[in-house]
Amino acid sequence: MTLRVRLFADRDYAGFVRIRRLAEQQDVSIETAREQDGRWDHSRFERVRVVAVDEEDAPLGYGEIYQEASRFERLRYFVRLAVDPRLRRRGIGAAMWGQLRAELDERAATVACLWVSDATACHSFIAERGFVEVVRAYEQVVALATARLPLAAAEEAVAAQGITVETLSALLDRDGDDGLGRVHDLYTASRLDQPTLGHVTARPFADWRREVFEELHLLPDAFFVARDRDRLVGCSGVHPSAEEVLRILITGVLPEYRRRGIARVLKLRVHAWARAHGYREIHTSTANAAAVALNISLGYAIVGSWGGYELRLAADATR
Repeated sequence: MTLRVRLFADRDYAGFVRIRRLAEQQDVSIETAREQDGRWDHSRFERVRVVAVDEEDAPLGYGEIYQEASRFERLRYFVRLAVDPRLRRRGIGAAMWGQLRAELDERAATVACLWVSDATACHSFIAERGFVEVVRAYEQVVALATARLPLAAAEEAVAAQGITVETLSALLDRDGDDGLGRVHDLYTASRLDQPTLGHVTARPFADWRREVFEELHLLPDAFFVARDRDRLVGCSGVHPSAEEVLRILITGVLPEYRRRGIARVLKLRVHAWARAHGYREIHTSTANAAAVALNISLGYAIVGSWGGYELRLAADATR
């Protein structure tokens, strides 16, 4: 098989989507992939995508480097690599990585990073190229029918501190777009110190609103906000993930309000809403050890994990 690597072109969308479905289990359509790419703001965030193709110019795999809007550092690039599972271990990933590494060197990048599931077979591939694990995230699931729901006690504990909880729907009915802007600020401020690849940065409000409401279909009645008088101090909410399954979008509390039971009561409010509306499970992922422990105390089981890996390029940046 003759292999070459070139820049991604419009004619590659069918192959690109097929590989994402096979290699990454992402159920995405050609139309959705085009739409997502069309929204990318190349004036602010760089992205380079390549494809490995055969003699007939058919994609066998794809790779990309990009600057992440929610963890933006000018010289930090996130990496994605995927190869048709039927064609692995034939040098396709190595060929694409060679091209992407050249693109990183051209930009004098200091860090390349990526998430790798424990269920994938690429650990030796990235280790051989110098990537080192720096953070670990866990996938957790709670079965709502059997999980304990000590909501009354949790609500009483935070109410005694002057903390009240309301839905996003109620907040928006009262405060409109101004209230949503404050939720966006809280969404960022409560996550700034979370363990992740790089550091959390604020996404533009319009981008965040589109992702949360139009793409993920956040449920405003299942998004709960904690208040200390007029100050928003914590939030937790979910979006649909599959039939009878929800996924937590965020559970975040401002640093100075942590360890006061606020995250617990917010999660329990989400659980109570989900159970009352016929949902079977809630899934979540986190790299925060305190959040993992809280989830376990609420009945979540760890069902998987993945590592966040970094390759430090500073020493080679002038190559």
